[in-house]
Amino acid sequence: MENTNIYIIPMVDKTFEIIEYMYQKDGKIGISQISKELNLPKATIYRILTTLRKWGYVEKTEELDKYMLGKSFIKLGSKVSSENDITSIAVPLINKLAKETGESINLGILHNSEVVTVYNTKGEDFYLISNLIPVSPLNCSAMGKLFLSQFSGEDLKEYFDSNMPETRTVNSIVDLESFLKLKKEIERDGISYDKEEYEYGLSCIAAPIYDTNKNIIAAISISGPTTRLNYKGRENLQNLLISTAKEISKIYSNMFLHSFL
Repeated sequence: MENTNIYIIPMVDKTFEIIEYMYQKDGKIGISQISKELNLPKATIYRILTTLRKWGYVEKTEELDKYMLGKSFIKLGSKVSSENDITSIAVPLINKLAKETGESINLGILHNSEVVTVYNTKGEDFYLISNLIPVSPLNCSAMGKLFLSQFSGEDLKEYFDSNMPETRTVNSIVDLESFLKLKKEIERDGISYDKEEYEYGLSCIAAPIYDTNKNIIAAISISGPTTRLNYKGRENLQNLLISTAKEISKIYSNMFLHSFL
């Protein structure tokens, strides 16, 4: 068997080791912590992070010497998933919704008990209000709570008993009992909200995208400053979002059924 290790480039290997570590730790990590955990020289880590910052794959936070994964990973996620039917179907409809609402629209999928944003487009009213990253916790994001609503009772207990739920603000739902009450509303209304649970001043509304078996395979969301979403009318935004999600689900289901004809 060929020994592929002889072809590995050490510096590139270290770069991916750092990226993977930051992903597991949800970013916002200092050089000293990375050095201690990965047993790498601080000078090497600094050079790697500086290079990644140049290309937008790492961002420096407001906290001194803290780093997080950058938004360039969203572009990669979109490119990797370009062959995915749900992405190719959703993108034009998401772009249309962003123009109609003027707000940021996101397409997310469930991966490893987290929400991964695979596509994002910004409306004309968008402005940067948060250092959001492409990976979000399930418990305090609108799209995440949609995915959580389909977890079995046993899986929900395991999730909330783990260290995965995050307290991002005082509004974050981090206990099973509170989520079970919310779960009934999500199942009844087919919509989910993030009421400043992920970031103060930021709100989000999410709607599910279903497959032919009524399983949630993805979600779309509209996010923006709480005051602006309230001003534009949450009910109107919610209706536009649901309508778009239903259209994506319908096209996806039709494509799936036609593939068997």
